[in-house]
Amino acid sequence: MVAALTACAHGAARRAGDDRLVAVNFEGNAQLGDQTLLTGLAQHRVLERHGAADAYLVQVDAERIRGEYLRRGYIDVDVRSRVERKGDDATVIYTIEEGPRAATRTVIRGLPDDVPRDQVRAQLPLEDGQPFDYEAYETAKPRLLGVVEDAGYAHARLDARVVADRAARTAIVELAYTAGPRSKFGKVVVTGVTGELAQAARDRLEFAPADVYSAKALVQTQRNLYGFGRFSTVQITPDRSTGAVVGVEVALAESARHEVTLGGGLGMDPLNYEIRGRAGYSLAGWPFPLDTVSIDFRPAYAVAHDFATYEPRFRVLGKLERQDLLWTYAKGTVEAGYNYLAVEAYTSYGPLARLGLETRLGTERVRLRVGWGLEQVAFRDVNRLVLDHPEIVAALGVTHDQRIGGYQQTLIIDLRDNPIEPTLGAYAELRTTEGTKYAGGSYEYLSVVPDVRAYVPLGFGAVLAGHLKYGAIHGDVPATERYFAGGANSQRGFSERELSPSITGPNTARNNEVETIPFGGVAMIDSSVEARVPITTVKSMPLGTAVFLDGGAVTESIEALHPWNLYWAIGAGLRLQTIVGPVRFDVGYRLNRVGDAARDPAPGSHWAYHLTIGEAF
Repeated sequence: MVAALTACAHGAARRAGDDRLVAVNFEGNAQLGDQTLLTGLAQHRVLERHGAADAYLVQVDAERIRGEYLRRGYIDVDVRSRVERKGDDATVIYTIEEGPRAATRTVIRGLPDDVPRDQVRAQLPLEDGQPFDYEAYETAKPRLLGVVEDAGYAHARLDARVVADRAARTAIVELAYTAGPRSKFGKVVVTGVTGELAQAARDRLEFAPADVYSAKALVQTQRNLYGFGRFSTVQITPDRSTGAVVGVEVALAESARHEVTLGGGLGMDPLNYEIRGRAGYSLAGWPFPLDTVSIDFRPAYAVAHDFATYEPRFRVLGKLERQDLLWTYAKGTVEAGYNYLAVEAYTSYGPLARLGLETRLGTERVRLRVGWGLEQVAFRDVNRLVLDHPEIVAALGVTHDQRIGGYQQTLIIDLRDNPIEPTLGAYAELRTTEGTKYAGGSYEYLSVVPDVRAYVPLGFGAVLAGHLKYGAIHGDVPATERYFAGGANSQRGFSERELSPSITGPNTARNNEVETIPFGGVAMIDSSVEARVPITTVKSMPLGTAVFLDGGAVTESIEALHPWNLYWAIGAGLRLQTIVGPVRFDVGYRLNRVGDAARDPAPGSHWAYHLTIGEAF
């Protein structure tokens, strides 16, 4: 009505197309920003395509603005509109009287006596007296019903509504339950697969006949079956038509047995370009229904910026996996392969073999891996600068073949909301390796590597992420087990592998050209704090930025590693979320320890840049 009167005040109403919308402005909006309000308006799209002002859309958008405030608890909000014209340009202006935000009050009716009210309240993130938020209420409704369903009430219904008490400035959340009879699970039917696959599916059910009905058990069962990795479709349908006994049909469709994977990537840092490839093939259900055989080939090629040096690398690995080995959720693996790795100090190559077992420890979020590995390593193309220093040659042992055998244990606790792009939670891993002659090796050593990560949402899609990793090797240290740091997934003030014990001097094999050759250390700290902030979208792909502080060090002895004497770097970067993962470009600037050529890696170098795919941690 206001918009129509405004148009009349300027003379006869104009037809669409007679003028051009040039701006949508807001007045009085202290609690919600202009961009927040504009994004949800129909006139936002008109503005982007330089269309004409439309009196009908002006009124519709006024209700949309009012609705946005109501959803956030501003039940006394008033929105008025007007159109101001200057020549053929039109500006729509909304005047908003926000009023105070309503407080929350929750009323619960019909809750069964055996369901604690505190359990219901815990699922509604709106305490009495707190400001009301409709989105939080709407999101919580399935969980509010789930509390009663999980107590055995398969036929429960929830009538939830919000009543605005303007006089008391209160939003009353009314939760009216109709519980129905308390139910139990009945017969469970698995369809779509037979034999060992059907039995594996039954072993992953979180419920059994005669158990008290639970919606949570149905959801967890579906997660278990998808996590098994052999089913493309999992449909779990409870039959509530039979009263207090609820039968369940589990309909499964087996995934494709043959899978071919192809991929590749590019990397760049201040020293090298790197090209990476991947090719793989897997066959599920062979030689037995719960088995999978696969072969994985990963070549890579690193070239110096001056194209003077190159480092070819490849790994080929064949694997046989057996699901439910010994017990449910236990996965056994047998691997055999060959490694060829050229690094600055030497080229190593040779065959390897591994045996492993992975299992849950009571929950899917806690896993244990144990294994045995044996690798025969030979060396070639040892850098001349290394050979000119007998003490380094003796420490590395690269003048003779090495047989490395050991037992490995890894305990993982994963509390992240998403393992690929986490926004909340934590991750902890403890990996130990005991190298011993009893495992077939010729080295006696103990490696301990704890790794902790945490993620905290900051609001508006931003996330604060932290990472701390420590490593120490006690005893005889094989050359290929030494630690390196620096690079896109480590201390980003350095290039790949650059943060580690190294040797600098003239290489007699290259006309006495001065080189720096990292050869690795036996103790390591690698840490980072990073704020990840979304910016916009580029062709439907989210674009964000990150600001980070990295600290780390790698030393030749455990005693020389001091947490208060790390190499620190600050930096920033961009993240583009693509279908293959986040494409990441980071620039790091070293803050300290850059000037001592005898003690510090990459002396005099402050800047490092990195282009890669995947988050740093």
